Amino acid sequence: MAINTAGQTIAQPFPDGIVKYGTGSVTFDATAITATDYVLITVGFTPLKVMWSNDTDRVMIEWNNGMAQDSCLKTAAAGTRTLEVTGGNRGIIVPNAAAPLTSANSGTIPLPGQFAVSQNATLGAILASKVCRWQAWG
Repeated sequence: MAINTAGQTIAQPFPDGIVKYGTGSVTFDATAITATDYVLITVGFTPLKVMWSNDTDRVMIEWNNGMAQDSCLKTAAAGTRTLEVTGGNRGIIVPNAAAPLTSANSGTIPLPGQFAVSQNATLGAILASKVCRWQAWG
């Protein structure tokens, strides 16, 4: 048996060899959510992967290093997966050199060590009266 190495580009996932991890939760009260706003999370490192779960509605969004800013993979409660993109339903913004920030991010610019999650109502990741949990790896 041989190992297939043809046609592959493999990136070192953790450039410094150290895995960083953060987790947390946010409970939103009944205050109206502004769909053009974002929630800003400080993790203390630049994430290479972010998972955000709206546990109340069973909606999960994920952003992986190399994806466009303000985009994500969305998994709805029924299991349907869609790619949400900048200018559409939006997604997650992570500041890094591989995916530079642009004006399409509605003026939201997280600093190094932070990420931002869109409150777009159609995205459904953040809504009033919901419990959300997040995980970030860097």
